[in-house]
Amino acid sequence: MNGDELNSARGRLGDLWNLGRPVSMAEMGRALRLGGRDPGESIRDYERGTTRISGPVSVAVEMMLMGMLPPDGIPRRP
Repeated sequence: MNGDELNSARGRLGDLWNLGRPVSMAEMGRALRLGGRDPGESIRDYERGTTRISGPVSVAVEMMLMGMLPPDGIPRRP
């Protein structure tokens, strides 16, 4: 998975999870349980290509795209 694919995945997940918008970088970072003060910072780095996307992150995103529900804390529209 590359940065463009991750960016596209955030948009598709927003649709799948009925958010009415793409999943934010911060939400994606939290969903992937990335550490740090701002988990969205890692997503920015992945999408810009400054940090390589690891295999486990790729697998987790692919699983989300196959129907895994969003974690608690990500608001969904009815």
